[in-house]
Amino acid sequence: MSVLLRDKRFVAFWLGQATAVTGNGLTFVALPGLLLNHHDGVFLAYVMAAQAGAGAFFTLLGGVLSDRYSRSLVMVVSDLLALGGLAGYLALAEDGPLWALIGVAVVEGIGVGLYQPAHRASMPQIVDESLLERANALDAATKRVGLAAGAALGGVFIASVSAEAALWVNVGTYAVSLATLLFLRLPAVGGGSGAGLWSMFSEAADGFRIVWRNKWATAIMLQGTVQVFFLFAPNAVLSAIVANDRYAKGAYGWITAVGFAGALVGSLIAGRVKPKRPGLFAMNALAPCALLPVCLVWDVPLWLWCAISFVVWVGISLFFVLWLSGLSRAFPAETHGRVYGLEHLLTFCLDPVAKAVVPALAISLGMGLFGIVAALVLLISTYAVLLIPGAMTLTNPEPSRRPVAVH
Repeated sequence: MSVLLRDKRFVAFWLGQATAVTGNGLTFVALPGLLLNHHDGVFLAYVMAAQAGAGAFFTLLGGVLSDRYSRSLVMVVSDLLALGGLAGYLALAEDGPLWALIGVAVVEGIGVGLYQPAHRASMPQIVDESLLERANALDAATKRVGLAAGAALGGVFIASVSAEAALWVNVGTYAVSLATLLFLRLPAVGGGSGAGLWSMFSEAADGFRIVWRNKWATAIMLQGTVQVFFLFAPNAVLSAIVANDRYAKGAYGWITAVGFAGALVGSLIAGRVKPKRPGLFAMNALAPCALLPVCLVWDVPLWLWCAISFVVWVGISLFFVLWLSGLSRAFPAETHGRVYGLEHLLTFCLDPVAKAVVPALAISLGMGLFGIVAALVLLISTYAVLLIPGAMTLTNPEPSRRPVAVH
């Protein structure tokens, strides 16, 4: 790690993004608290769905822009859009109509969509390939600490001050992020194939073709689509609603904070392990996510929900470090923006639909049935992808070598 910490560019990137993520942890807890103070759970679901939908759609554009222009500049634009979203929530949360808050959520979602591929594609540009796992693990671990601290602080703000105050703190963290990104000034990697909207569509289509040729990568991205729809997206909304109804004020903040702490532990482990079959290791780490519906179906004590959240996020973090490092090695640097943009798009394309629809279905049809279906879908989809050549190792399989006939 000392090699990384001597690199000023990495340290600027690392600390700036960790600071912004701490603010995001505050908002992750404070925004549902703020909206639920003035509106019902359905209102919250629609706002979260709008943000997720815009974020998923604009990741593809974010990927193209990240391969054309400076990735640090793309993240600067993303931060400015996110700041606009925070300002809108602060101004409209109490009395604003649903359509206005949906518009604010879309602005914030566009910022998130532009950010994701640019951030993920920046790391291979900043550090040497030999340091990639350690850099990804340290970056992920620090962000988990920031998210955990932010979520816990968000719970404290809600219980003792106000949700609005937590959002104002997040405004300050974005200022730090902007300063470090302007210092970094990453150069453009590609440059694009020409000006105009058509050339950007053409580059996006090239990204689809590049990923499609790697069947194992496509399969794992589609695995994410299924799992987000049936489990992760509805769980994000239902957890806030159930915890708010079942426990004392601020309980959702503790559940979230403990989950982020688990993700920190997973990131630290991921920086040290070198499995021979990282794909299998990653899928085994993801499997405990099937425990998440238990907390929604049964009236478990808060400590047990926190314990399950910790274990689940250890596994999720392990999975992501190994998965993202595998993608970095499998695809050329000039395509990383589009690859990560497509990865985020395919993973979260059904996120807004799930957040808007599935929670209502789960409540009306019964949480028990939802829990059983969600757990089965997650387990089956987790291990089914390992049947695709290359998924076990997260690498492109070598072409089979047929014996040459001797005449």
